[in-house]
Amino acid sequence: MCSITDPRLALIGTAIDELAEAARAEAAHPRPALGTSDTMAERVAGIWAMVAELDPGLAQRLAQYTEPQPTARTDRRVP
Repeated sequence: MCSITDPRLALIGTAIDELAEAARAEAAHPRPALGTSDTMAERVAGIWAMVAELDPGLAQRLAQYTEPQPTARTDRRVP
């Protein structure tokens, strides 16, 4: 269990809860609102920015997960 009491953690938790609530509301009452996905993406990006501020090492490692990975070559012949 984590014993860190940094108030920024509470902000992150609140932001995640609000995002989840908005996503549930959108799923329950879909409507053709333009930009809804963009808004959700912006909110997720904002949450990640808060997390990265708390843990700069995580921000550095994040690129490993977001950069495209090289594709495996399938034109090699196996003996």
